[in-house]
Amino acid sequence: GDRVTLVTERARALPLCFGIEEGIMMNIDPTKTVREIALELPNATHIFERFKIDYCCGGDKSLSEACQAVGADPREVAQSLAEASGRLDEPSVDFRAVSLADLIDHIVAKHHAYTRQEMERLGPLFQKVCAAHGEKHPELLAMREVFGQMCAELEAHMFKEERVLFPYIIKLERADERDSLPPLFGGLSNPVRVMIAEHDSSGEDLRKLRRLSADYAAPDDACTSYRVLYRSLEELERDLHRHIHLENNILFPRALKLEEEIGAAK
Repeated sequence: GDRVTLVTERARALPLCFGIEEGIMMNIDPTKTVREIALELPNATHIFERFKIDYCCGGDKSLSEACQAVGADPREVAQSLAEASGRLDEPSVDFRAVSLADLIDHIVAKHHAYTRQEMERLGPLFQKVCAAHGEKHPELLAMREVFGQMCAELEAHMFKEERVLFPYIIKLERADERDSLPPLFGGLSNPVRVMIAEHDSSGEDLRKLRRLSADYAAPDDACTSYRVLYRSLEELERDLHRHIHLENNILFPRALKLEEEIGAAK
């Protein structure tokens, strides 16, 4: 059954068990993948961000493996997950239950729009900060190059999704159009594989930016623009992680399953 469960007994002390309130324990199974926990627990992605655990591109790792990879204490992570799941003040939508069309609308309106807005805003800010501080802090120049490459790839990536892949998935979901579906490179599996590979590339660029900036720690001589740049890049990283999580872990698996069911029914 479901391993991330509320257990209303206090008798057994399980390896990663923590009290939410008197008499209620939450058992976080450390062998569950990070992806599964991100899908099942409300607010889990906020905790993973805090501990720098990759739940989008690296979601196949178990919680134990993911903690080991970033040097986090698995008990501390599990306690934070348990506490976050017990908070009701942060309502979250279960995107596994909404229609694929609504999920796509959310991805485009919230995440694609934000990504484009920030890419446009941060390009000139990078130029300004590099001009003022690049000589003393050459890591800024390397970061600007990585950022420019990531932006070019993301722009092309989102264009392909919005013009080709997403419209196909929406048509797939509409029962009255199923019989007249246009072929998409022999089906969804190939384009989805390409999209996931491109997500992996963006994830690597984000890791490079974080490494070059020493975890976005602005130096003592950083001006306000410098600090705003670092804060904004960290926010963009957080949003891209959630964006990629929705596509890799929810949208694409659901669309592939639907395509398979339609094929089997014909």
